Amino acid sequence: MTDINADSHFVTAAVVAAELYKAREIANDISLTASNARALALRAGQGAAGFRAITDFIDQLAATTVKTSDIINLKAVTISRLATISVRNERTIASFSKAARISKDSAYVDSIQAPLEKMKSEHRQLNRQFYREVTSLSELLENLAREIKTASVLSAMSRVEASQSGKKFEEGLNVVADNVSNAAERIKTHVMLSQSLCRELAEEY
Repeated sequence: MTDINADSHFVTAAVVAAELYKAREIANDISLTASNARALALRAGQGAAGFRAITDFIDQLAATTVKTSDIINLKAVTISRLATISVRNERTIASFSKAARISKDSAYVDSIQAPLEKMKSEHRQLNRQFYREVTSLSELLENLAREIKTASVLSAMSRVEASQSGKKFEEGLNVVADNVSNAAERIKTHVMLSQSLCRELAEEY
């Protein structure tokens, strides 16, 4: 990881965290939608019995999205921290290397080599940790993307169940289905951007 790349990684990880925060806020809205849908389904009675079961799935999807987003956010913060440390290490190693070159004929030049090699070793370990964190982040984003796909299925099921609830409640329940579908698409946009950024982190490593 070069000095320039480390600076770039810091920014990229921060953007990922920001994108997932947006996704988290949308997931909270889905949870509120599920609560409203549950109340509407209860008023609709037996005709919307199937819809009430779907609201539980919607709630679960929202909770999973929020929880995963929180974990991903922590990962992104860790990557930002590692990138910051990497910047400092790169600069310190460069300074020590320069001092070693300038003092190559000095009687005590060997006293610089030992700490320099130690710093290089620690820096390689840091880079390996960075790569592990990026890989883990990528896997979490992939899992979240799969969860979001479930929302499309839920939305379709919601419309079917809404049609069974009677005209008085069908429109309101269809609005719920639309809200879930729209929210899922918005979350998907943030997740896909985060995945793209994560791939950049891995490729630049």
